[in-house]
Amino acid sequence: MQQSSNQPQGRPQHAAMAPIDRQVATLEKRREEIRAEMARLEAETRQVELDLKHLRDAKRSLSMLGANPGDGPSHLDELPDVPQEFAKRRIERPETQAWQVRQQAYRILKDQGHPLSRIEIYDRLKALGIEIDHPTPAKRLGRILTDAKGEFVYRDNGYWISGEPITVTVERPKRYRTRRKRKEI
Repeated sequence: MQQSSNQPQGRPQHAAMAPIDRQVATLEKRREEIRAEMARLEAETRQVELDLKHLRDAKRSLSMLGANPGDGPSHLDELPDVPQEFAKRRIERPETQAWQVRQQAYRILKDQGHPLSRIEIYDRLKALGIEIDHPTPAKRLGRILTDAKGEFVYRDNGYWISGEPITVTVERPKRYRTRRKRKEI
């Protein structure tokens, strides 16, 4: 009688397994090499990102300080004067911080010729040696300029002097805000 062909055959021959074992070992070795290379590249990527951040911060700081000779004055005496009729109040208190910030912001904006964000104005005030005594000085500066509705307006993603024409055209990027996520019940 014939044997049925459905019966499993014995283990494959040892000679056929040797090339497979070599391929498995080669592929496992290559996998470890690739993982090591990935770890090295990830570390290098982190370092490059850190270097880029430092360079961008330095570039931003230099541009805010007016490091290039033609960018703007670096001293208070070189800024334009504030007109007498600017920021008239019923009771004037020139010794207050808000008064001084409004006066210097006027001078900085007039000199630049285009709207500036509160961070840009704050950086220029710091470069001029004017400190805002507040835990969050840039927010305080924004509040001072926002509350001075007759003197300053928010225009083109920055603060500008009310009623004054913009003398320098600058393309400012539009800021987008993300939507709030809905609260799940």
